[in-house]
Amino acid sequence: MTHYLRLLLSFFITLTPFVETVACVGGKGFFPKNNWRIPIEQKSRSGINEQQFNQIIDKIAGIYRPIFQSKGAQLVVQRLWSDGTVNAFATRQGNNWIVQMYGGLARHGEITPDGFALVLCHEIGHHLGGVPRYAGANGWASNEGQSDYFAATKCLRRAWQADQNEDIISKMGIPSELRNKCEAEWGNANDQAICMRIGMAGLSTTRMFAVLSAGRMPAFNSPDPTQVNTTLDSHPPYQCRLDTYFHGGLCTVDYNEEIGQNNPNIGTCNRPNGEETGSRRLCWYKPSGDNTNPNPPNPPTPPTDGISPTPTVNGQTSFVSSNPNQLIPIAINLSQVSVAVAVVLEASKPNTSFSNPNGTTADPVNSLGHVIIRGTQGTYYLSPANQLPGWGSYQLRVLALDANGRVLSRFSNPFTLVLQR
Repeated sequence: MTHYLRLLLSFFITLTPFVETVACVGGKGFFPKNNWRIPIEQKSRSGINEQQFNQIIDKIAGIYRPIFQSKGAQLVVQRLWSDGTVNAFATRQGNNWIVQMYGGLARHGEITPDGFALVLCHEIGHHLGGVPRYAGANGWASNEGQSDYFAATKCLRRAWQADQNEDIISKMGIPSELRNKCEAEWGNANDQAICMRIGMAGLSTTRMFAVLSAGRMPAFNSPDPTQVNTTLDSHPPYQCRLDTYFHGGLCTVDYNEEIGQNNPNIGTCNRPNGEETGSRRLCWYKPSGDNTNPNPPNPPTPPTDGISPTPTVNGQTSFVSSNPNQLIPIAINLSQVSVAVAVVLEASKPNTSFSNPNGTTADPVNSLGHVIIRGTQGTYYLSPANQLPGWGSYQLRVLALDANGRVLSRFSNPFTLVLQR
């Protein structure tokens, strides 16, 4: 555990398991319903091989399996290498949240390893991607455009953080439009390189669709000019999808900040916050003025004497873990603080207590770090191995801010996290 603490609030409300249904919905898939097949006999001609197929699944499934488990679900990836289907699907059977990945898709000549990773992230996005979702029986599933946006803003960036990204893109022919925009939006070389990889992954999958449908090749410098009147749940046109991947890669909201499960403006770049670059594309998405939760949870107890409610894990104000790779789901709810729009989340140095309990300023002595987060309610998935400096006992606390950054409450009583060997 060598990395300095990175505190970013992940806004997430747990989805309830439904009966078995299929997303990339209605029996369709990553691509619309089709009869395309690439049999295993063609495996050496193009695309990725079986070893790459399994390595990509191993890596991304390994990252996301604990997140699924934190929601009471099991991520099940069905590896259908021998099946020639050129598609991918997501479905649910009780607590088993399933992704189906096909060899036919992997064998297509336009698919790259990064393109295949994007498809897997898209299917995971149906389970985790938040709103907007499909209506009706498939209401558990984020719609197609949203699953694309999740793949680009969250999943691929999370999966590729530790890769040798500058070396990887040095072997690619990066179009100038993609390179220039990534370099303009991101401040360091690794983030810029991940942005370029995301764009090129999107180009791989959308070029594949163009080839299969005998259509015009998509490009970064020819965005889809369409503006829909209502949000499109089914597959957007492939140029529109490339635009979504492109702008998803440009969105600088941290990948640890989960996309809202009821509010589309949480965890995203969005126009209400003045963020045109990196936002969902209007060729499939119609922004709505109603971002409220139609089934809000029971309200928390309002702060007493101005003290913010204490963060919790499973309703408790302390948690002990001996596994630094275990994700710790820390629930935060300051929604009852009047006119609050943001949260300060602060952590102590290991084996210390805050020197100014229930104060209104960051601890000048024992603070490990703090950050200001948009929004007031959600769950932060803390990864000790990546975010804390070592074993020991840590305190975390929160307070509320208004739109002008003024303090509205006192710091909460601390939540205690104990990491022991």
